[in-house]
Amino acid sequence: MTGFVRCAISAWGVMAFVMLQTLAAAPGSVAKGEDWPHWRGMTRNGVVAEKSGWPEGWPPKKLWRRSVGYGCTSPIIVGGKLYVMGWGGGGRRRGGGGIDTLYCIDAASGRELWKQSYACPYQGRLSTGDEGAYGGPSSTPTFDKSTGLIYTLSVDGDLRCWDTKKGGALVWKLNFYDKYKVRRRPRSGGGTRDFGYPTSVLIRGETLLVEVGAPTGTVMGLDKKSGRQVWASQYDGPAGHTGGLVPITVDGADCIAVLTLRELVVMRVDKGYEGRTVATAKWQTEFSCNISTPAVAGSGVLVTSAYNNKAAVLFNVAKDRMRPVWRSKYYSTAGSPVIHRGRVYIIKNSINCLDAAGGKLLWSGGSFGDGSCLATADDKVIAFGKGSVRLLDAAPSVGNYRELARLDCGLRAICYPHITLAGGILCAKDRSGAMVCFDTTTRETGKTHATAAKPQAVPLDVKMPKMSGAWPGNTDGALFVWATGKSPGEIGGIASSVKPRDDARIGAGGEMVLGRGAMLAQGADKALLDACKASGRLSVEAVITPGDTKQGGPARIVSFSKDAYHRNFTLGQQKSTLVLRLRTTRTGINGMKPETNLCKVSAAKAHHVIVAYSPGKLSCYLNGKSVLQSERVRGDFSNWSPMHLLFGDEWDGNRRWSGKLQGLAIHARFIGAKEAAARHKLAMGSDRR
Repeated sequence: MTGFVRCAISAWGVMAFVMLQTLAAAPGSVAKGEDWPHWRGMTRNGVVAEKSGWPEGWPPKKLWRRSVGYGCTSPIIVGGKLYVMGWGGGGRRRGGGGIDTLYCIDAASGRELWKQSYACPYQGRLSTGDEGAYGGPSSTPTFDKSTGLIYTLSVDGDLRCWDTKKGGALVWKLNFYDKYKVRRRPRSGGGTRDFGYPTSVLIRGETLLVEVGAPTGTVMGLDKKSGRQVWASQYDGPAGHTGGLVPITVDGADCIAVLTLRELVVMRVDKGYEGRTVATAKWQTEFSCNISTPAVAGSGVLVTSAYNNKAAVLFNVAKDRMRPVWRSKYYSTAGSPVIHRGRVYIIKNSINCLDAAGGKLLWSGGSFGDGSCLATADDKVIAFGKGSVRLLDAAPSVGNYRELARLDCGLRAICYPHITLAGGILCAKDRSGAMVCFDTTTRETGKTHATAAKPQAVPLDVKMPKMSGAWPGNTDGALFVWATGKSPGEIGGIASSVKPRDDARIGAGGEMVLGRGAMLAQGADKALLDACKASGRLSVEAVITPGDTKQGGPARIVSFSKDAYHRNFTLGQQKSTLVLRLRTTRTGINGMKPETNLCKVSAAKAHHVIVAYSPGKLSCYLNGKSVLQSERVRGDFSNWSPMHLLFGDEWDGNRRWSGKLQGLAIHARFIGAKEAAARHKLAMGSDRR
């Protein structure tokens, strides 16, 4: 596909320029109103007509929190009522029992108004591949304001219509597998994957449009009051895994864009031409991971995916043809792009802002995993991922990532569900079903769950203790210190000796030479455990020289653990990235919820690294400069248990690190920015030796 795209881009020329100038100059198409009635909001493009509430409403007041059951489905808000689905009550495995539940909740108070449930498996009957990554409903409900009916779709293909005016009474139902004999999605490269039904219903007049993936038509048009089939699409390929269909107008005709398993398809839905194919473009992703919903602006359709593609491509649709306009290396695996006021916002770990006219990167920043975002009427972007919400300045005059505020939602599971904003109520949900709502029209007082912030703003400093003229500068709170050129026991009686295991050795300059064994710390285990449990704080300082940037596992540089799966903390190397696994009361026995990527390192080069933790604050300093400030890791060390401190490997000997360790200090306190800079000067100067 790459060659096709490049040739087509070169061939198109002037026609594309005209379309894109219009796209870049015009504001995004925004429907009036304050509801969020279906997937990706009123416009189905992640753009809302209301303002963000900044600055008066930030930090927003927390309204309520509750659990609604498993699933990647997103909440919707209509007329002050929140509707959301969740799964529970059975075994989380294919074929296991359980129920899907549709909840109606007062959005302001969190009071449950009604709920309706039905039997449904955790995963669809044909599901295969990556079973641990999803389960429960993934489709977002769709509300029809003209009738008060709401439509839901289970992962197992149960399409149901409920009457919200009658407490959610069931109106009709059907199952796609039973009615249309849908087959398992075929292999699309890399491996076979079938995640069931994540798509959401789209209402056009009296008709429901839904991507079924049946042999008789990929998209079906159903009568919204009865579920009776009205038409089937001319295109009959297997369904993709996106969140749903997107409206688009092509040459004055009412159409929809859908990213199927193998192609981007635009088809007509206007009367007399229902389901007729307008144009297609090849787009097939390994592991059936055509997941991101296309974004539409004018006659442009933007698609993106990862794996073999790792790109975003903007297509223009006109005169029964689909032509690529530009291709960008910035992409998304799952999150859907947003096009707003001539810019594209796309999330893959960072949020990347591209120029809609040419695909050029304008700025990038933050850390959101596979999150979601929306654009507001006051030129703000609200981005959600990894359990936090960031309010960003999206104005065209801003040339770089500018974070205005940050809100910790307290959500710990994967944040695939889309964030929702309607009538001033901001709602965030994770895959486990934990959901929290905030009021962006009212500022929270006396609380610190959100802060106005500069990019990655976390308090950097604490009061710096007195420093001597030689490294380690001080031994306040120190539990272990290794200094080249000093004999064990010379540093104020603090543990400072090691015992080699296998072929680890001390080099000519006094450094630990690692790669064929480990160095076991002597006499430090109990003191380190007791001190850190008491203080709830930790700082690890090391001068490291990686042997190469190909090792992984991650390879253990410093580890206070008992095997590859149980630890109090580990500083490791995964290729060119230093990573931290830190056990707290919230992060699990392996310290991986979350595992933190700290910074990049180079082979055969000495790096001075300090990692410091105080509950809710994680800092990393590389060569005296701050490279990471994070609030993702929370909790204390009260769940730490007796383990072993060692360097260059795991205790059970299967995670060796190759390199040199020239200096090391471990403290049961937090080291701030000023002290980190001072320690760097001492550690890398002649005083240390």
